[in-house]
Amino acid sequence: MENTIKFSTLREKFSLAPARPKRLRFFSELNPEGQKFVVSEEKNRADRFDCDDAEFLTEDYKTQLAEYGFEETEVYWSLGYCQGDGVAFYGRVHPESLKEKDRSAKRLIGALNAAGDEFYIEITGRNSHYHHWNSMTIEIEFENETGDEDLPARLKIARPALRENLEKYLAERVKEISRELEKSGYAEIEYRYEEETIRNDLTMREHLYEKDGTRAMTEFEFYEWSKAKVSATVTIQNGVEGGKEQKATLRV
Repeated sequence: MENTIKFSTLREKFSLAPARPKRLRFFSELNPEGQKFVVSEEKNRADRFDCDDAEFLTEDYKTQLAEYGFEETEVYWSLGYCQGDGVAFYGRVHPESLKEKDRSAKRLIGALNAAGDEFYIEITGRNSHYHHWNSMTIEIEFENETGDEDLPARLKIARPALRENLEKYLAERVKEISRELEKSGYAEIEYRYEEETIRNDLTMREHLYEKDGTRAMTEFEFYEWSKAKVSATVTIQNGVEGGKEQKATLRV
C-alpha cells in the first residue's frame, strides 16, 4: 500500500511538470546518485561563475567604493588565486566626498582647508597588466589660495606635515579598501561553488538530464524545443480546422 501511494505521488508530480522530451528529467526529479553526479559536474564547469556573476560583482564593487567616497573611480579586478590578482580602482577622487564618507579624511582635509589649501586627488595605475592593492598610486596636486602673510604661523609650520599626512593616509586607505574588496570577491566566488548554492540554482533552472545525471539539454535549448513543439502543434491544429488533410509525427 505504501509503495502504491509513493508511485502515485510520483506519477502526479511528473504529470504536473512541464512537457519535455521523453526520458529526460529536471534536476529535482533525479535520484540522489544522479543529483550528486550533476552537482559534481557543475562544480567543475568553467562557466560556474559566469559573465552575469562577474558583472554583478563589478557593480557591487562600485557600490562599495561609492560608500567609501570613491564614486567616480573605475574598478578592475582579477580573482583567480594567482600572483598579481586582486582589486584596484583608478580615477578622480573628490575631497568633499571623502569628507562626507571618511572621518579621518575629513579631519585631515579640514585642517588643510583651514590652512588655505585646495587640491586635486587622483588614483593612477603603475601598469596595465595587474590590478591589486599595490598597483595604485595616490597623486595630489596642492594649491594654496591664501597668501602666507595672511596665515597664522602655526598653520604655515603645520601645512607641510598635514599634506604629507593626507598623502600617507590615502595611500594606505586605498590599499586597505582593495584588500577588503578582494576578500569579499573571493567569498562571493566561493559561495557560487558551495554545494547548497549549486543545488538551489539547479532546482530553479530547467536544464534537462538523462537518468544518470548527464546533461542532455540546457535551459535555453529546452526553451527553444518548447517553442518549436508549440509551433508544430498549432500548425497541425490550424490545418485540421481548415479542412486540410495533413500527416505529421511529433517525437517528444
